[in-house]
Amino acid sequence: MGDRLRGMVLAAGYGTRLAPLTDHVPKPLLMVHGATLLDRAIASLARAGCGAVAVNTHHRGTMLARHLEGASPPVTVRVFPEAEILGTGGALDGARAFLAEADAFCIHNADVLFTGSLDDVVRGHGQHRAVATLLVTDWPEVNSVVLASDGEVLSLRGKGDGRRLTYTGIGIFSRAILDEVPTGFSSLADILERCLQELPGSVRAVVTEAPWSDLGTPGRYLKAVDDRGEGSGALRVEPLLGQGSDRRFWRLAAGDWSAVAMRDVPGSEEFSRQISIGRRLHAAGLGAAEILAVDLSEQTVVMEDLGRRDLWSVAAELGTDPGPWCELYAPVVDHLLTLQFAGNKTLRDLSEAWDRSLDQDALRWETDYFRTRFLVGHLGWAEADLADLDPEFAALARSVAAQPQVLIHRDFQSRNILLPGGRVRLVDVQGMRSGPLLYDLASLLWDPYVSLPVAARQRLRERFAGGLGVGCADPGAVRTMFLAASLQRLMQVLGAFGFLGHVKGKTEYLAHIPRAVANLKLALAQLGTDHGCASNGPGPLPRLTTLVDRAAALCPCEETDD
Repeated sequence: MGDRLRGMVLAAGYGTRLAPLTDHVPKPLLMVHGATLLDRAIASLARAGCGAVAVNTHHRGTMLARHLEGASPPVTVRVFPEAEILGTGGALDGARAFLAEADAFCIHNADVLFTGSLDDVVRGHGQHRAVATLLVTDWPEVNSVVLASDGEVLSLRGKGDGRRLTYTGIGIFSRAILDEVPTGFSSLADILERCLQELPGSVRAVVTEAPWSDLGTPGRYLKAVDDRGEGSGALRVEPLLGQGSDRRFWRLAAGDWSAVAMRDVPGSEEFSRQISIGRRLHAAGLGAAEILAVDLSEQTVVMEDLGRRDLWSVAAELGTDPGPWCELYAPVVDHLLTLQFAGNKTLRDLSEAWDRSLDQDALRWETDYFRTRFLVGHLGWAEADLADLDPEFAALARSVAAQPQVLIHRDFQSRNILLPGGRVRLVDVQGMRSGPLLYDLASLLWDPYVSLPVAARQRLRERFAGGLGVGCADPGAVRTMFLAASLQRLMQVLGAFGFLGHVKGKTEYLAHIPRAVANLKLALAQLGTDHGCASNGPGPLPRLTTLVDRAAALCPCEETDD
């Protein structure tokens, strides 16, 4: 029946589950590993023996037609535009005369990726002379096609007893089914259900174990694209690598539109926090990216693209003059003040932002992390020789935990701060929680990714203190709290660098260790000189100071802030 078989790609749908991608590109033109889904479907139908292929179009039909005009398909392709969308059954009515010229035709949905052969379903249809032979696969979350042991389809909607599988969107249909297709809009599922009722045994199935995916959501599509990306086509997909977490990021671009997509690790508790906190921060004008789409089943979110101009890349162009640094960082410090004040007021009812706390126990975890992942894991020191750090770590944690509690970002550093159009915008907001007043400022001003001059750090700290308001801006108290929080933050960072570099294999983070150690040494010296024993300070830290001096000798920094 090879020369009597035709094909049809169902390509007219709006692809609403794939929005906002499909607001700009029809889903059949999405690329996977160098080929559009439409071209893949046509090629698969050609290999199955289809002598000609129909493609119905509606949503962004002009783009589809233009693509086909410029392509070189392996078979004759005829486009059937639909002025009004006709549905999966009505598509057969629109191409009725074309399909009726063959004994049978193969339908292939345009939003599925199938890399196997269609030979088995073509052969199975010929053997049983069914009205329809569906290609089915095992997808437990969706399985609703009920099969008898001999391959007869008993139900498409999960009714009755039998093996349950999923229709792949690919099937062979005898010309006779066109007699069941009404004029105008209709659903292919309804037509098949009617066949099941009126013609028992007329619908059969062939099971495939070949790789198949329904790419109808952003998460499933990006899972198929993976880290290879797609550099050409109507939608360009650029992997954004170099992230510290195990999450995956892509920049999506079509024409002058762009967005960033993030796919979280399965089962992550952070995903729902990212959505809730991000939406509220954006609505309050506090810098988070707008959430454009959420794919809960795949832990994927599509967000506003905040651009490539982050604080880190801009700071890398500055020299040693503190003036330009202060000019660049002043709006960021002001934004931090706004964020903290707003967090204590307008965001107080946002439970996800307050259900975690960087309290004394969490602060002690950070310093244990420093000991385990940096002193032991990176420097190779014996853990038994470091137990005497506990009293100093405990004193530091008590001191920092006693600071006024505000809403903190928790990772307020140059790579998480973007500056599109000169505005301060934030990413990685899922870690926000209640925490010490000066923790985020310490994260910003001792950031080991940049070489902030000492004079700029002092001026920016004073700017922050001045913005705290009457009763909160005692310079000595703020300085002591700042330096204590700085020690805490820098040890957390060094623990993270050790973990990322040695456990996760992201060795690029090890290059930032020398500056982080130099910053820690300087912060210890400043605290010890003037304020280490102040009432709101941690007291003397001689053991930590000795160990950090040793670490600095082992991890020399070419640039220092002495």
